[in-house]
Amino acid sequence: MPHQWGNILVVTKDELVPKYYNTYESLKKTIQRYEDKPYGIKKVQSGGNGRQLLVDFDSLPKEIQNSIGDPRTMHHPLLKFWEINPAATAFYTTYEFEDGDYLKIEYQEEYITNASVLIALLKLKEERLSLKGGKKTGIMESLRIDLITFNEYLPKVHGRAHTLELGDRQFSRVFKEFLKGDEKDFNFSSLISKKLKNKHAKIMTDDMIKLLNDMFAGRETKPTRTEVADEYQAFLDGSVEIINHTTGEIYDHTDRKKFKQISENSIIAWLGRWENKIGTYAKRSGDRQKLIQQFVPYHSLDKVKEAGVLISIDDRQPPFFYDKSKRLWFYMGIDLGSEAWTTWVYGETKEGLILNFYRQMVRNYAEWGFNLPLGLECESALNASFRDTFLKNGAMFDNVRIEANKARAKHVERYFGKLRYEFEKDKEGWLGRPFARKEDNQKGPEGDIILPKEQIIMNSLYDIQKWNNMEHSRHEGKTRWEVFTEMQSKETKPTNWRAILPYLGYNTKTSCNAGIVKFRSSEYLLALSGEIALGEDLIRLMKYIEGKSFEIFWLDGNDGEVLKAMVYYDDMLICELLPKPTYSRAYHELDDTGKINRQIMSAYENTVNAYMRDRKNDIDRLTVIDRRSKVLNNKFVIPGLESYTPREEPAKKIETETEETEQIPIQTGRLSKGLSANFR
Repeated sequence: MPHQWGNILVVTKDELVPKYYNTYESLKKTIQRYEDKPYGIKKVQSGGNGRQLLVDFDSLPKEIQNSIGDPRTMHHPLLKFWEINPAATAFYTTYEFEDGDYLKIEYQEEYITNASVLIALLKLKEERLSLKGGKKTGIMESLRIDLITFNEYLPKVHGRAHTLELGDRQFSRVFKEFLKGDEKDFNFSSLISKKLKNKHAKIMTDDMIKLLNDMFAGRETKPTRTEVADEYQAFLDGSVEIINHTTGEIYDHTDRKKFKQISENSIIAWLGRWENKIGTYAKRSGDRQKLIQQFVPYHSLDKVKEAGVLISIDDRQPPFFYDKSKRLWFYMGIDLGSEAWTTWVYGETKEGLILNFYRQMVRNYAEWGFNLPLGLECESALNASFRDTFLKNGAMFDNVRIEANKARAKHVERYFGKLRYEFEKDKEGWLGRPFARKEDNQKGPEGDIILPKEQIIMNSLYDIQKWNNMEHSRHEGKTRWEVFTEMQSKETKPTNWRAILPYLGYNTKTSCNAGIVKFRSSEYLLALSGEIALGEDLIRLMKYIEGKSFEIFWLDGNDGEVLKAMVYYDDMLICELLPKPTYSRAYHELDDTGKINRQIMSAYENTVNAYMRDRKNDIDRLTVIDRRSKVLNNKFVIPGLESYTPREEPAKKIETETEETEQIPIQTGRLSKGLSANFR
């Protein structure tokens, strides 16, 4: 709305753009066109540096002046009270229907305008009451007329009219209802159309959508959404019975608070909404990749920028002899994102080297507290035989690329070259290659030098240590090891022990007694997902292996302690093993850890005791009468030996006379001599 700027009536840029001028540039060009002319649009203040562009209202074309409205010629009692109420704006822009939807912007503007007009009308009412000494006669009708006539001015000062042109009774009801609000005395919700509220009413209850999702995805069959809708209608009629396998509940089809009538199309639409599809499709889908593509966000990487994304591995022989024409074998892995060596093993031959390498990788990453890399690139010679075991995609690594002796395809080869020529070349006994391209890398005329095996190993380990502590090629001021520890990818996953331990772990046979497994001179308890099993989980596991012999696949860490141990029975994974918690026998030496261990062990023991008690109480006392004869016939008879034959007649009561007996007096004196009298 135009306002006074000194003695000049002005308008702002926002009042002109884009309603009268499409863009700000168009407005500026128009102002520049008439800048030196005695007519046309004129600015009185330039915009910029915190200032607002102001345009002389009287210099605007007449059609724009009439459209905006000249406050000097407009006279209406509501004009001096009119303003956009901030509370109304806050309410309608954040209003949420029962079903979670928000008001459309069109309705927001309508209700903000209507509420602001009613608030201005309230202020006008209060002013008139004060002028009339509190007399209310005719005031409501005058307010209604002012409300209707205000629409002649409101579009000019606000840009839109209100929608409250109401009759006498309706106006009185709407106005009074609006004033019956909260502590601010405004009931903003009363202005929202009931049709809108009914349209967004939450017909679908939480119990209904839970049941429909279960019907759609919680069954062995895979019904269509239409079939589920049909079954739900039959359920409401009582012709279909639905039972929950988890709770054993039989759903009550007569409970209309939980299960309401709803159209078939609505059921189909609800089951097709994203928030329901993401769960039901995950339950029903047999193609995990399609499921991920459809529902799970993905990350894009141009190059290996993060640690833990890809590791490149291969074997090498340090160019030194430890015996005549004999060189040690190293198998090494480098993280391509950080350029840090993370795994290495060595030996005199390749035999067993590759398995030890993967075991060592698991040990190292576990000790450092990192997940295994997402991807692996390796050579085929030693790794092809594991393609269908722990090197298949999704087992030890998400993705495995096995290259058939193609050095350029394995980035580790480039780093082997750096080790050879930048670290090892200056050491005594270094072996040049006879046909190296560069002359300084070729074998010299000197004879071969034999180095102690231990020296070759230590030199190689020192080179790895030095390499990892050197500056990263792309991250200035950070070592390769710092990049490895600080820039781990968030996409890495916990070690899939189930997929790798049967192939990489060691094997030991043992048994379970009273829920305790003795293994490697220690005692272990049954566990699931890294936690000691309790309750129904523990009982279920003990049903499998208690008192039975089974296999344990396990792997030790760099400290020699068990890193992970898993129980397999009948070629099936049963559970994990965790060390049995211990605590001090002395109460005064019991620390916080000991208290926790005691609590865990007590819960473990109580689980078994409770199950034993329940099973015991389930047993009823019985008497077993065995009427089976143990003889074939009675042909053999001993004379005079009568066999007992029960009579059919009832037993008779025989009356017998009781004999009178003399009462023997109590003897208080000694009646016999002592035993020593026999020897006198």
